[in-house]
Amino acid sequence: MPAVDEIPVLRQYTPADRQRAFQFIGEALPPDAGSRLLAQWNWRESGPFTHPLGPAVYLLLHNGELAGFGAGYRVKVAMGGTICDAEALGNWLVHPKMRGRNLWGRAQMGQPVMRTIPSQLLFGWSRLPARVPRRVGARGSSLIPLIRILDAGPVLAHFAANRLARPFIERIGSTMTAAVRTATVPFRRRSHPGDGRIVQMKAFDERVDALWERARRPTKATVIRESRYLNWRYCQRPDASYLLYGFEQANRLDGFLVARRTMYRGMPWGYLVDFLAPEDSPEVLPALIEEAVDALRRLGAAAVVTYTTDAAAIAALRKRRFFYAPKKYSMGFGVVFAENATQEIRNFKRAGSWYLTMGDGDLELSE
Repeated sequence: MPAVDEIPVLRQYTPADRQRAFQFIGEALPPDAGSRLLAQWNWRESGPFTHPLGPAVYLLLHNGELAGFGAGYRVKVAMGGTICDAEALGNWLVHPKMRGRNLWGRAQMGQPVMRTIPSQLLFGWSRLPARVPRRVGARGSSLIPLIRILDAGPVLAHFAANRLARPFIERIGSTMTAAVRTATVPFRRRSHPGDGRIVQMKAFDERVDALWERARRPTKATVIRESRYLNWRYCQRPDASYLLYGFEQANRLDGFLVARRTMYRGMPWGYLVDFLAPEDSPEVLPALIEEAVDALRRLGAAAVVTYTTDAAAIAALRKRRFFYAPKKYSMGFGVVFAENATQEIRNFKRAGSWYLTMGDGDLELSE
């Protein structure tokens, strides 16, 4: 019989592990979450930067059993003047019967995560306590979401302590929201996009590649937002649908925004998932934000939420009545570097040194 304190082992997933991994997912997750992860499997394997070794999925083995796994996807990241192979991790799972044993931490001590993968860094988001990411070598930072309330009724009812009073509170909140919106119509101004116009897109064409080169933040670490990646991330994903907006000027694309309407804790919710516009075009992102918020309102969203570290985006959001949520809703962002990472790469260890949106992870899929 294997020793109980055997050090867990990490290794790359291979196609031969598929049936075993699927069985694990069925046992470790509720049916809805398990079905979503299974639906993503071929999508992960078909990513534009998938390594010949396979997708960014790693198995955690303990005493011969599959105890857990990490599943993400591979991306290219511009870090200063360096283009890096990286992995965005979205799921870290441990089988329910094996939780509480610090298996990931013990595996990291015996076999550091970065020795098992072909990339130069990992990054990801977590609501786990800060000590947990540190056990696997992550350098963590916290980001607070920005939120805009569109219908106060469902939001107030959700947080009301008295369940019997919730329907009444919801009606009052929704009535007040409608009244305020009606009263402020004469004072609201749409952004003036000059000669540009907002269009809803079905996919990203080659114009977004030129936009990326104009709009990239040269001093930030940024996932490269080119057409082959964006189409895979938002147009080919089997378990989610998105609204795509572009800011066109003549035949040029000067900005884009990706939004999603979903459910969050029983409430219709909106997310501004991803966006990019040049810093020297201050009229573009506000116009895209207004268009997306109006669409999400028509779809019944009670609120719109986003995460970002970009100063220009934060300024545009704050001017459009987004405010920081309470700190308890913050999300941790962590980076793990390969042993051979250069000092230039290691300088991008904090969230503030990255250009981040919700799309740099799976945050918009929280339901």
